Amino acid sequence: MAMFMKNTWLVFLVCFCCSPGVRPSMAADEAICPENFPKEIRKVTDNVHVAIGYAIANCIMVIAPEGLIIVDVTETVNASKEIFDDFRNISSKPIKAIIYTHYHHDHIMGAKTFVEDPTNPPEIWADIKLLETIEKFQTHAFAIRYVRATRQFGNFVNDTNGGLGNKLDQGEEGFVFPNKFVDNHTVEATIAGLNVTFMQIPGESSDQIGMWVPAWKMFFCGDTFYFAFPNLYSIRGTPMRDPKLWYTSVQNIADLSPDYLVLSHHYPVEGKEKIQEYLIKYRDAIQYVHDQSVRYINKGFYPDQVVELVKLPSMLANESYLQQCYGTVPWSSKGVFQLYLGWFSGDPIDLFPMTYTEKAKRMQNLTGGINGLVRNARKALRSGDNQWALELSSYALELNPDNFRARNLKRKALYALGEATSLTLANNYYKTFSLEVSGNLELKFPPEYIHNFIYSFRMRQLFEIMPAMFIAENCSYRTDIVRFKFQDTGLEVYLQLRNGVAIISDSQPKSDAIYEIVYANENLYREFVFSMSVGAGWPYDGGLPFGIELTPPFTMSSFKDIMYCFDWYLNAKID
Repeated sequence: MAMFMKNTWLVFLVCFCCSPGVRPSMAADEAICPENFPKEIRKVTDNVHVAIGYAIANCIMVIAPEGLIIVDVTETVNASKEIFDDFRNISSKPIKAIIYTHYHHDHIMGAKTFVEDPTNPPEIWADIKLLETIEKFQTHAFAIRYVRATRQFGNFVNDTNGGLGNKLDQGEEGFVFPNKFVDNHTVEATIAGLNVTFMQIPGESSDQIGMWVPAWKMFFCGDTFYFAFPNLYSIRGTPMRDPKLWYTSVQNIADLSPDYLVLSHHYPVEGKEKIQEYLIKYRDAIQYVHDQSVRYINKGFYPDQVVELVKLPSMLANESYLQQCYGTVPWSSKGVFQLYLGWFSGDPIDLFPMTYTEKAKRMQNLTGGINGLVRNARKALRSGDNQWALELSSYALELNPDNFRARNLKRKALYALGEATSLTLANNYYKTFSLEVSGNLELKFPPEYIHNFIYSFRMRQLFEIMPAMFIAENCSYRTDIVRFKFQDTGLEVYLQLRNGVAIISDSQPKSDAIYEIVYANENLYREFVFSMSVGAGWPYDGGLPFGIELTPPFTMSSFKDIMYCFDWYLNAKID
Protein backbone atom coordinates (compact mmCIF):
# COMPACT_ATOMS: atom_id res chain seq x y z
CA MET A 1 0.00 0.00 0.00
CA ALA A 2 1.26 3.48 -0.79
CA MET A 3 2.26 5.57 2.20
CA PHE A 4 0.94 9.13 2.18
CA MET A 5 2.81 11.77 4.12
CA LYS A 6 1.10 15.08 4.83
CA ASN A 7 4.27 17.05 5.28
CA THR A 8 3.84 20.76 5.75
CA TRP A 9 7.36 21.88 5.07
CA LEU A 10 5.45 24.36 3.02
CA VAL A 11 8.04 26.92 2.36
CA PHE A 12 11.44 25.74 3.18
CA LEU A 13 11.82 22.57 1.13
CA VAL A 14 11.47 24.71 -1.92
CA CYS A 15 14.31 26.20 -3.91
CA PHE A 16 13.28 27.73 -7.21
CA CYS A 17 14.96 30.50 -9.10
CA CYS A 18 14.96 33.61 -11.47
CA SER A 19 17.56 36.60 -12.04
CA PRO A 20 18.18 40.71 -12.09
CA GLY A 21 20.21 43.04 -14.25
CA VAL A 22 19.79 44.39 -17.80
CA ARG A 23 16.62 43.75 -19.75
CA PRO A 24 17.69 42.30 -23.11
CA SER A 25 15.36 41.50 -25.99
CA MET A 26 13.88 38.00 -25.85
CA ALA A 27 11.20 35.68 -27.09
CA ALA A 28 7.80 35.90 -25.42
CA ASP A 29 8.42 32.66 -23.51
CA GLU A 30 11.61 34.10 -22.02
CA ALA A 31 10.11 37.06 -20.18
CA ILE A 32 12.25 38.29 -17.31
CA CYS A 33 11.00 37.62 -13.79
CA PRO A 34 7.30 37.30 -14.66
CA GLU A 35 4.86 38.37 -11.99
CA ASN A 36 2.69 35.33 -12.70
CA PHE A 37 2.35 32.69 -15.37
CA PRO A 38 -1.19 32.33 -16.68
CA LYS A 39 -2.57 28.82 -16.24
CA GLU A 40 -2.12 26.71 -19.33
CA ILE A 41 -1.29 23.23 -20.51
CA ARG A 42 1.63 23.80 -22.86
CA LYS A 43 1.98 21.17 -25.58
CA VAL A 44 5.61 20.25 -26.25
CA THR A 45 4.80 17.35 -28.60
CA ASP A 46 1.76 15.10 -28.97
CA ASN A 47 3.17 12.99 -26.14
CA VAL A 48 4.35 15.66 -23.68
CA HIS A 49 2.28 18.37 -22.00
CA VAL A 50 3.37 20.82 -19.29
CA ALA A 51 1.00 22.36 -16.72
CA ILE A 52 2.27 25.89 -16.12
CA GLY A 53 0.88 28.57 -13.79
CA TYR A 54 -1.10 26.30 -11.47
CA ALA A 55 1.54 26.54 -8.73
CA ILE A 56 5.09 27.78 -8.35
CA ALA A 57 6.47 24.74 -10.22
CA ASN A 58 5.36 22.87 -13.32
CA CYS A 59 3.81 19.42 -13.57
CA ILE A 60 4.59 17.42 -16.70
CA MET A 61 2.55 14.63 -18.33
CA VAL A 62 4.34 12.16 -20.58
CA ILE A 63 2.06 9.94 -22.68
CA ALA A 64 3.90 6.64 -23.02
CA PRO A 65 2.68 3.63 -25.03
CA GLU A 66 1.17 1.85 -22.00
CA GLY A 67 0.21 4.74 -19.74
CA LEU A 68 1.17 8.11 -18.28
CA ILE A 69 4.37 9.27 -16.57
CA ILE A 70 4.02 12.35 -14.34
CA VAL A 71 7.21 14.35 -13.78
CA ASP A 72 7.02 16.54 -10.64
CA VAL A 73 3.70 17.11 -8.92
CA THR A 74 3.72 20.71 -7.54
CA GLU A 75 3.54 21.71 -3.87
CA THR A 76 -0.09 20.98 -2.96
CA VAL A 77 -2.90 18.54 -3.61
CA ASN A 78 -5.12 21.55 -4.45
CA ALA A 79 -2.94 22.45 -7.43
CA SER A 80 -2.30 18.87 -8.55
CA LYS A 81 -6.04 18.05 -8.56
CA GLU A 82 -6.74 20.91 -10.94
CA ILE A 83 -3.85 19.81 -13.14
CA PHE A 84 -5.03 16.19 -13.06
CA ASP A 85 -8.50 17.20 -14.25
CA ASP A 86 -7.02 19.21 -17.12
CA PHE A 87 -4.62 16.40 -18.04
CA ARG A 88 -7.62 14.06 -18.22
CA ASN A 89 -9.01 16.25 -21.02
CA ILE A 90 -5.97 15.16 -23.02
CA SER A 91 -5.48 11.50 -22.07
CA SER A 92 -7.44 8.85 -20.17
CA LYS A 93 -4.52 6.42 -19.93
CA PRO A 94 -3.68 5.09 -16.47
CA ILE A 95 -0.84 6.69 -14.51
CA LYS A 96 2.03 4.24 -14.49
CA ALA A 97 4.79 6.31 -12.87
CA ILE A 98 5.61 9.47 -10.94
CA ILE A 99 9.06 11.03 -11.11
CA TYR A 100 10.44 13.27 -8.36
CA THR A 101 13.29 15.27 -9.87
CA HIS A 102 14.40 16.27 -6.34
CA TYR A 103 13.21 16.71 -2.77
CA HIS A 104 12.08 20.34 -2.83
CA HIS A 105 8.54 20.83 -1.63
CA ASP A 106 7.17 22.19 -4.91
CA HIS A 107 8.13 19.00 -6.74
CA ILE A 108 6.79 16.30 -4.38
CA MET A 109 3.88 17.40 -2.18
CA GLY A 110 1.02 17.05 -4.68
CA ALA A 111 1.73 13.38 -5.42
CA LYS A 112 -1.34 11.86 -3.73
CA THR A 113 -3.59 13.10 -6.54
CA PHE A 114 -1.77 10.98 -9.11
CA VAL A 115 -2.05 7.72 -7.13
CA GLU A 116 -5.36 6.52 -8.51
CA ASP A 117 -5.36 3.28 -6.50
CA PRO A 118 -3.45 3.49 -3.17
CA THR A 119 -3.50 -0.31 -2.91
CA ASN A 120 -1.69 -0.57 -6.24
CA PRO A 121 0.46 2.56 -6.55
CA PRO A 122 2.43 3.43 -9.67
CA GLU A 123 6.19 3.34 -9.84
CA ILE A 124 7.47 6.37 -7.96
CA TRP A 125 11.05 7.20 -8.94
CA ALA A 126 13.53 9.34 -7.01
CA ASP A 127 17.22 9.58 -6.33
CA ILE A 128 18.49 7.16 -3.72
CA LYS A 129 19.34 10.16 -1.49
CA LEU A 130 15.91 11.82 -1.58
CA LEU A 131 14.47 10.52 1.70
CA GLU A 132 17.76 11.00 3.54
CA THR A 133 17.99 14.54 2.19
CA ILE A 134 14.45 15.38 3.33
CA GLU A 135 15.06 14.08 6.83
CA LYS A 136 18.43 15.78 7.15
CA PHE A 137 16.89 19.06 6.08
CA GLN A 138 14.06 18.73 8.57
CA THR A 139 16.02 17.49 11.56
CA HIS A 140 18.27 20.47 12.31
CA ALA A 141 17.67 24.24 12.18
CA PHE A 142 14.11 23.58 11.02
CA ALA A 143 12.50 26.30 13.16
CA ILE A 144 14.61 29.18 11.87
CA ARG A 145 14.44 27.82 8.31
CA TYR A 146 10.66 28.04 8.52
CA VAL A 147 10.91 31.70 9.54
CA ARG A 148 13.51 32.60 6.92
CA ALA A 149 11.76 30.71 4.15
CA THR A 150 8.49 32.47 4.95
CA ARG A 151 10.32 35.76 4.53
CA GLN A 152 12.11 34.64 1.37
CA PHE A 153 8.99 33.52 -0.46
CA GLY A 154 6.92 36.54 0.62
CA ASN A 155 3.95 34.56 1.90
CA PHE A 156 2.59 37.67 3.66
CA VAL A 157 3.69 40.26 1.07
CA ASN A 158 1.27 41.65 -1.47
CA ASP A 159 2.06 41.97 -5.17
CA THR A 160 4.97 39.54 -5.23
CA ASN A 161 5.73 35.96 -6.23
CA GLY A 162 8.04 33.11 -5.29
CA GLY A 163 10.89 34.18 -7.53
CA LEU A 164 9.98 32.52 -10.80
CA GLY A 165 6.44 33.62 -11.33
CA ASN A 166 3.41 32.63 -9.23
CA LYS A 167 3.28 32.59 -5.49
CA LEU A 168 3.92 29.46 -3.48
CA ASP A 169 0.63 27.58 -3.31
CA GLN A 170 -0.59 26.73 0.19
CA GLY A 171 -3.04 24.00 1.04
CA GLU A 172 -3.38 20.27 1.56
CA GLU A 173 -0.28 18.21 0.94
CA GLY A 174 0.18 14.57 0.08
CA PHE A 175 3.67 13.22 -0.34
CA VAL A 176 3.89 9.56 -1.39
CA PHE A 177 7.03 7.62 -0.58
CA PRO A 178 9.09 6.57 -3.61
CA ASN A 179 9.43 2.88 -4.41
CA LYS A 180 12.01 3.01 -7.22
CA PHE A 181 15.44 4.58 -6.84
CA VAL A 182 18.19 5.97 -9.06
CA ASP A 183 21.31 4.65 -7.37
CA ASN A 184 23.92 5.29 -10.05
CA HIS A 185 24.99 8.13 -12.33
CA THR A 186 22.75 6.69 -15.05
CA VAL A 187 19.96 4.13 -14.74
CA GLU A 188 18.09 2.77 -17.73
CA ALA A 189 14.47 1.76 -17.34
CA THR A 190 11.39 0.93 -19.37
CA ILE A 191 8.35 2.71 -17.93
CA ALA A 192 4.90 2.20 -19.43
CA GLY A 193 6.57 0.85 -22.57
CA LEU A 194 8.88 3.87 -22.95
CA ASN A 195 12.66 3.49 -22.74
CA VAL A 196 14.19 6.22 -20.55
CA THR A 197 17.51 6.93 -18.90
CA PHE A 198 17.65 8.58 -15.51
CA MET A 199 20.70 10.74 -14.81
CA GLN A 200 21.95 12.06 -11.49
CA ILE A 201 22.38 15.79 -12.05
CA PRO A 202 23.26 17.39 -8.68
CA GLY A 203 23.06 21.16 -8.59
CA GLU A 204 20.30 22.98 -6.80
CA SER A 205 20.04 19.86 -4.67
CA SER A 206 22.35 16.90 -4.20
CA ASP A 207 19.56 14.41 -4.96
CA GLN A 208 18.46 15.85 -8.30
CA ILE A 209 17.76 13.56 -11.24
CA GLY A 210 16.81 14.20 -14.85
CA MET A 211 15.07 11.95 -17.37
CA TRP A 212 16.34 11.42 -20.92
CA VAL A 213 14.06 9.94 -23.60
CA PRO A 214 16.51 9.01 -26.37
CA ALA A 215 13.82 8.18 -28.96
CA TRP A 216 12.47 11.73 -28.65
CA LYS A 217 15.79 13.50 -27.99
CA MET A 218 14.07 15.08 -24.99
CA PHE A 219 15.50 15.85 -21.56
CA PHE A 220 13.51 16.65 -18.41
CA CYS A 221 15.94 18.75 -16.37
CA GLY A 222 14.18 19.54 -13.07
CA ASP A 223 15.80 22.67 -11.59
CA THR A 224 19.21 22.25 -13.22
CA PHE A 225 18.27 24.95 -15.72
CA TYR A 226 15.66 27.69 -15.47
CA PHE A 227 15.34 31.20 -16.87
CA ALA A 228 17.38 32.88 -14.15
CA PHE A 229 20.86 33.05 -12.75
CA PRO A 230 21.02 29.88 -10.63
CA ASN A 231 20.32 30.08 -6.93
CA LEU A 232 23.73 28.86 -5.78
CA TYR A 233 22.99 30.05 -2.26
CA SER A 234 19.49 30.30 -0.78
CA ILE A 235 18.87 32.94 1.88
CA ARG A 236 16.29 30.75 3.62
CA GLY A 237 19.32 28.88 4.93
CA THR A 238 21.19 26.12 3.12
CA PRO A 239 24.80 25.14 2.70
CA MET A 240 26.34 26.61 -0.44
CA ARG A 241 25.41 24.51 -3.47
CA ASP A 242 28.54 23.21 -5.13
CA PRO A 243 29.01 25.24 -8.35
CA LYS A 244 31.32 22.63 -9.90
CA LEU A 245 28.72 19.89 -9.48
CA TRP A 246 26.05 22.18 -10.92
CA TYR A 247 27.92 23.24 -14.05
CA THR A 248 29.10 19.67 -14.63
CA SER A 249 25.47 18.53 -14.57
CA VAL A 250 24.53 21.22 -17.09
CA GLN A 251 27.41 20.10 -19.30
CA ASN A 252 26.25 16.48 -19.09
CA ILE A 253 22.82 17.54 -20.34
CA ALA A 254 24.37 19.58 -23.16
CA ASP A 255 26.46 16.58 -24.21
CA LEU A 256 23.25 14.72 -25.07
CA SER A 257 22.36 17.41 -27.66
CA PRO A 258 18.63 17.36 -26.87
CA ASP A 259 16.05 18.70 -29.30
CA TYR A 260 13.70 19.43 -26.41
CA LEU A 261 14.47 20.67 -22.90
CA VAL A 262 11.51 20.38 -20.52
CA LEU A 263 11.89 22.56 -17.43
CA SER A 264 10.22 22.21 -14.03
CA HIS A 265 10.00 26.02 -13.85
CA HIS A 266 9.15 28.17 -16.85
CA TYR A 267 8.35 27.16 -20.42
CA PRO A 268 9.97 24.27 -22.33
CA VAL A 269 12.68 25.04 -24.87
CA GLU A 270 12.71 23.57 -28.37
CA GLY A 271 15.53 23.47 -30.93
CA LYS A 272 18.95 21.83 -30.63
CA GLU A 273 20.99 24.93 -31.42
CA LYS A 274 19.05 27.16 -29.05
CA ILE A 275 19.25 24.61 -26.24
CA GLN A 276 22.99 24.19 -26.77
CA GLU A 277 23.54 27.94 -26.58
CA TYR A 278 21.44 28.26 -23.43
CA LEU A 279 23.08 25.35 -21.64
CA ILE A 280 26.64 26.25 -22.55
CA LYS A 281 26.28 29.88 -21.45
CA TYR A 282 24.44 28.79 -18.31
CA ARG A 283 27.19 26.37 -17.26
CA ASP A 284 29.85 28.93 -18.20
CA ALA A 285 28.20 31.58 -16.02
CA ILE A 286 28.31 29.24 -13.03
CA GLN A 287 31.94 28.35 -13.69
CA TYR A 288 32.83 32.01 -14.21
CA VAL A 289 31.47 33.03 -10.80
CA HIS A 290 33.16 30.07 -9.13
CA ASP A 291 36.55 30.50 -10.79
CA GLN A 292 36.79 34.26 -10.49
CA SER A 293 35.68 34.15 -6.85
CA VAL A 294 38.38 31.58 -6.10
CA ARG A 295 40.95 33.67 -7.98
CA TYR A 296 40.30 36.73 -5.83
CA ILE A 297 40.04 34.63 -2.67
CA ASN A 298 43.51 33.26 -3.37
CA LYS A 299 44.80 36.83 -3.70
CA GLY A 300 43.72 37.43 -0.10
CA PHE A 301 40.58 39.47 -0.70
CA TYR A 302 37.87 39.33 1.97
CA PRO A 303 34.29 38.22 1.17
CA ASP A 304 32.85 41.73 0.70
CA GLN A 305 35.78 42.65 -1.51
CA VAL A 306 35.30 39.54 -3.65
CA VAL A 307 31.65 40.55 -4.12
CA GLU A 308 32.77 43.93 -5.45
CA LEU A 309 35.19 42.36 -7.91
CA VAL A 310 33.20 39.48 -9.44
CA LYS A 311 30.78 40.62 -12.13
CA LEU A 312 29.44 38.60 -15.05
CA PRO A 313 30.91 39.71 -18.40
CA SER A 314 28.42 41.25 -20.82
CA MET A 315 28.22 38.20 -23.11
CA LEU A 316 26.69 36.36 -20.15
CA ALA A 317 25.09 39.16 -18.13
CA ASN A 318 22.92 40.29 -21.05
CA GLU A 319 21.26 36.91 -21.61
CA SER A 320 17.60 36.70 -20.61
CA TYR A 321 18.11 33.38 -18.82
CA LEU A 322 20.94 34.73 -16.64
CA GLN A 323 19.19 37.71 -15.09
CA GLN A 324 19.39 38.01 -11.30
CA CYS A 325 15.91 38.11 -9.83
CA TYR A 326 16.35 34.97 -7.73
CA GLY A 327 19.93 33.75 -7.67
CA THR A 328 22.61 36.44 -7.55
CA VAL A 329 26.32 36.78 -8.31
CA PRO A 330 27.08 38.58 -4.98
CA TRP A 331 25.42 35.92 -2.81
CA SER A 332 27.11 33.23 -4.90
CA SER A 333 30.57 34.77 -4.49
CA LYS A 334 30.11 34.92 -0.72
CA GLY A 335 28.96 31.33 -0.85
CA VAL A 336 32.08 30.24 -2.73
CA PHE A 337 34.21 31.85 0.00
CA GLN A 338 32.22 29.98 2.66
CA LEU A 339 32.44 26.74 0.67
CA TYR A 340 36.25 26.72 0.71
CA LEU A 341 37.24 28.81 3.73
CA GLY A 342 34.30 28.73 6.16
CA TRP A 343 33.12 31.61 8.34
CA PHE A 344 36.43 33.40 9.00
CA SER A 345 37.10 36.19 6.52
CA GLY A 346 40.83 36.20 7.14
CA ASP A 347 40.71 39.70 8.61
CA PRO A 348 41.89 39.66 12.26
CA ILE A 349 39.04 42.07 13.03
CA ASP A 350 36.75 39.06 12.64
CA LEU A 351 38.60 36.71 15.00
CA PHE A 352 36.85 37.98 18.12
CA PRO A 353 34.69 40.88 16.96
CA MET A 354 32.66 43.09 19.27
CA THR A 355 29.14 41.91 19.92
CA TYR A 356 26.34 43.65 18.09
CA THR A 357 25.22 45.25 21.34
CA GLU A 358 28.71 46.58 22.02
CA LYS A 359 28.91 48.04 18.51
CA ALA A 360 25.55 49.70 19.05
CA LYS A 361 26.84 51.30 22.24
CA ARG A 362 29.95 52.60 20.46
CA MET A 363 27.85 53.99 17.61
CA GLN A 364 25.60 55.65 20.15
CA ASN A 365 28.61 57.33 21.71
CA LEU A 366 29.83 58.55 18.31
CA THR A 367 26.47 60.02 17.31
CA GLY A 368 25.46 61.61 20.61
CA GLY A 369 23.19 58.98 22.16
CA ILE A 370 20.14 57.15 20.89
CA ASN A 371 18.60 60.40 19.73
CA GLY A 372 21.72 60.92 17.62
CA LEU A 373 21.33 57.46 16.07
CA VAL A 374 17.69 58.18 15.31
CA ARG A 375 18.46 61.63 13.94
CA ASN A 376 21.15 60.28 11.59
CA ALA A 377 18.96 57.39 10.53
CA ARG A 378 16.19 59.84 9.59
CA LYS A 379 18.67 61.95 7.64
CA ALA A 380 19.95 58.88 5.77
CA LEU A 381 16.42 57.75 4.92
CA ARG A 382 15.47 61.18 3.57
CA SER A 383 18.58 61.21 1.37
CA GLY A 384 17.82 57.72 -0.02
CA ASP A 385 20.66 56.04 1.87
CA ASN A 386 18.36 53.22 2.96
CA GLN A 387 21.02 50.72 3.98
CA TRP A 388 22.64 53.20 6.36
CA ALA A 389 19.24 54.16 7.72
CA LEU A 390 18.55 50.48 8.37
CA GLU A 391 21.83 49.97 10.19
CA LEU A 392 21.55 53.08 12.38
CA SER A 393 17.92 52.42 13.32
CA SER A 394 18.81 48.80 14.11
CA TYR A 395 21.55 49.95 16.49
CA ALA A 396 19.04 52.23 18.24
CA LEU A 397 16.53 49.41 18.62
CA GLU A 398 19.21 47.09 19.95
CA LEU A 399 19.74 49.53 22.81
CA ASN A 400 16.10 50.52 23.25
CA PRO A 401 13.57 48.11 21.67
CA ASP A 402 10.69 50.40 22.70
CA ASN A 403 11.94 53.40 20.71
CA PHE A 404 9.01 54.07 18.40
CA ARG A 405 10.89 56.49 16.15
CA ALA A 406 13.72 54.02 15.55
CA ARG A 407 11.23 51.23 14.86
CA ASN A 408 9.32 53.34 12.36
CA LEU A 409 12.56 54.33 10.59
CA LYS A 410 13.69 50.71 10.41
CA ARG A 411 10.31 49.68 8.99
CA LYS A 412 10.51 52.37 6.30
CA ALA A 413 14.14 51.57 5.45
CA LEU A 414 13.34 47.87 5.01
CA TYR A 415 10.37 48.63 2.78
CA ALA A 416 12.41 51.11 0.69
CA LEU A 417 15.17 48.53 0.21
CA GLY A 418 12.58 46.02 -0.97
CA GLU A 419 11.12 48.50 -3.44
CA ALA A 420 14.56 49.35 -4.80
CA THR A 421 15.75 45.81 -5.59
CA SER A 422 14.98 43.79 -8.71
CA LEU A 423 15.83 40.63 -6.79
CA THR A 424 12.48 39.06 -5.93
CA LEU A 425 13.62 37.11 -2.89
CA ALA A 426 15.39 40.11 -1.40
CA ASN A 427 12.25 42.19 -1.93
CA ASN A 428 10.21 39.51 -0.17
CA TYR A 429 12.64 39.25 2.72
CA TYR A 430 12.90 43.01 3.28
CA LYS A 431 9.15 43.57 3.16
CA THR A 432 8.28 40.61 5.38
CA PHE A 433 10.81 41.82 7.94
CA SER A 434 9.29 45.29 7.66
CA LEU A 435 5.91 43.83 8.63
CA GLU A 436 7.51 42.09 11.60
CA VAL A 437 9.27 45.25 12.79
CA SER A 438 6.04 47.21 12.55
CA GLY A 439 4.29 44.67 14.79
CA ASN A 440 1.81 43.71 12.06
CA LEU A 441 3.21 40.20 11.66
CA GLU A 442 4.54 37.58 14.05
CA LEU A 443 5.83 34.48 12.34
CA LYS A 444 4.70 31.35 14.14
CA PHE A 445 4.24 27.69 13.37
CA PRO A 446 0.47 27.18 13.03
CA PRO A 447 -0.70 24.29 15.27
CA GLU A 448 -1.86 22.29 12.25
CA TYR A 449 1.59 22.75 10.73
CA ILE A 450 3.24 21.45 13.90
CA HIS A 451 0.80 18.52 14.00
CA ASN A 452 1.59 17.46 10.44
CA PHE A 453 5.27 18.06 11.04
CA ILE A 454 5.28 15.70 14.04
CA TYR A 455 3.04 13.03 12.53
CA SER A 456 4.96 12.91 9.23
CA PHE A 457 8.34 12.22 10.82
CA ARG A 458 9.59 8.69 11.28
CA MET A 459 9.62 8.06 15.02
CA ARG A 460 13.39 7.65 15.01
CA GLN A 461 13.72 11.06 13.42
CA LEU A 462 11.65 12.68 16.18
CA PHE A 463 14.29 11.50 18.61
CA GLU A 464 17.10 12.78 16.38
CA ILE A 465 15.73 16.30 16.83
CA MET A 466 16.06 16.14 20.61
CA PRO A 467 19.83 16.72 21.12
CA ALA A 468 19.60 20.20 19.57
CA MET A 469 16.67 20.97 21.92
CA PHE A 470 18.54 20.06 25.12
CA ILE A 471 18.63 22.95 27.62
CA ALA A 472 22.22 22.50 28.72
CA GLU A 473 22.32 25.50 31.05
CA ASN A 474 19.62 23.88 33.20
CA CYS A 475 20.42 20.19 32.92
CA SER A 476 24.13 19.70 32.24
CA TYR A 477 24.49 17.90 35.60
CA ARG A 478 22.12 15.09 34.65
CA THR A 479 23.41 11.55 33.97
CA ASP A 480 20.23 9.67 33.05
CA ILE A 481 19.56 6.89 30.57
CA VAL A 482 16.04 6.20 29.32
CA ARG A 483 14.91 3.35 27.08
CA PHE A 484 11.80 4.15 25.02
CA LYS A 485 9.99 1.03 23.84
CA PHE A 486 7.14 1.01 21.30
CA GLN A 487 5.14 -2.19 21.30
CA ASP A 488 3.34 -1.65 17.98
CA THR A 489 6.54 -1.34 15.92
CA GLY A 490 9.16 -2.96 18.13
CA LEU A 491 11.27 0.19 18.02
CA GLU A 492 13.65 0.80 20.95
CA VAL A 493 15.50 4.09 21.32
CA TYR A 494 17.91 5.09 24.08
CA LEU A 495 18.29 8.63 25.41
CA GLN A 496 21.41 9.31 27.44
CA LEU A 497 22.20 12.57 29.24
CA ARG A 498 25.80 13.32 30.16
CA ASN A 499 28.28 16.21 30.10
CA GLY A 500 25.66 18.69 28.95
CA VAL A 501 24.61 16.72 25.86
CA ALA A 502 21.75 14.40 24.93
CA ILE A 503 22.75 11.29 23.00
CA ILE A 504 20.33 9.21 20.94
CA SER A 505 21.26 5.63 20.09
CA ASP A 506 19.74 2.32 19.06
CA SER A 507 22.01 0.23 21.27
CA GLN A 508 22.02 0.12 25.06
CA PRO A 509 24.69 2.28 26.73
CA LYS A 510 26.98 0.49 29.18
CA SER A 511 25.11 1.02 32.42
CA ASP A 512 22.84 -0.88 34.74
CA ALA A 513 20.94 2.24 35.79
CA ILE A 514 18.46 2.52 32.96
CA TYR A 515 14.97 3.91 33.21
CA GLU A 516 12.34 2.46 30.90
CA ILE A 517 9.08 3.78 29.48
CA VAL A 518 6.86 1.55 27.36
CA TYR A 519 4.34 2.86 24.83
CA ALA A 520 1.60 0.69 23.38
CA ASN A 521 1.92 2.62 20.12
CA GLU A 522 3.99 5.39 18.59
CA ASN A 523 1.10 7.85 18.34
CA LEU A 524 0.99 8.14 22.13
CA TYR A 525 4.48 9.61 22.04
CA ARG A 526 3.60 11.86 19.10
CA GLU A 527 0.68 13.23 21.15
CA PHE A 528 3.10 14.10 23.94
CA VAL A 529 5.52 15.86 21.57
CA PHE A 530 2.68 17.80 19.94
CA SER A 531 1.27 19.02 23.26
CA MET A 532 4.70 20.22 24.39
CA SER A 533 5.56 21.77 21.00
CA VAL A 534 2.47 23.99 20.79
CA GLY A 535 2.96 25.24 24.34
CA ALA A 536 -0.01 23.35 25.79
CA GLY A 537 2.25 21.93 28.47
CA TRP A 538 2.49 18.51 30.06
CA PRO A 539 -0.33 16.39 28.60
CA TYR A 540 -0.56 13.73 31.30
CA ASP A 541 -2.50 15.49 34.05
CA GLY A 542 -2.75 13.36 37.17
CA GLY A 543 -0.98 10.32 35.74
CA LEU A 544 -0.18 8.42 32.59
CA PRO A 545 -2.93 7.53 30.11
CA PHE A 546 -3.74 3.95 29.22
CA GLY A 547 -1.03 2.51 27.00
CA ILE A 548 1.99 4.12 28.66
CA GLU A 549 3.87 2.43 31.46
CA LEU A 550 6.91 3.43 33.52
CA THR A 551 9.06 0.53 34.69
CA PRO A 552 10.13 0.94 38.35
CA PRO A 553 12.17 2.65 39.68
CA PHE A 554 11.23 5.16 36.96
CA THR A 555 8.62 7.57 38.37
CA MET A 556 6.43 10.26 36.89
CA SER A 557 8.51 12.88 38.69
CA SER A 558 11.75 11.57 37.17
CA PHE A 559 10.18 11.39 33.70
CA LYS A 560 8.97 14.98 33.96
CA ASP A 561 12.37 16.21 35.14
CA ILE A 562 14.09 14.62 32.16
CA MET A 563 11.60 15.72 29.51
CA TYR A 564 11.56 19.29 30.81
CA CYS A 565 15.26 19.40 29.99
CA PHE A 566 14.24 19.87 26.35
CA ASP A 567 13.11 23.06 24.64
CA TRP A 568 9.98 21.65 23.01
CA TYR A 569 8.08 24.86 22.32
CA LEU A 570 8.47 25.64 18.62
CA ASN A 571 7.00 29.14 18.81
CA ALA A 572 9.55 30.60 21.21
CA LYS A 573 10.38 34.16 20.25
CA ILE A 574 12.79 34.50 17.34
CA ASP A 575 14.42 37.93 17.03
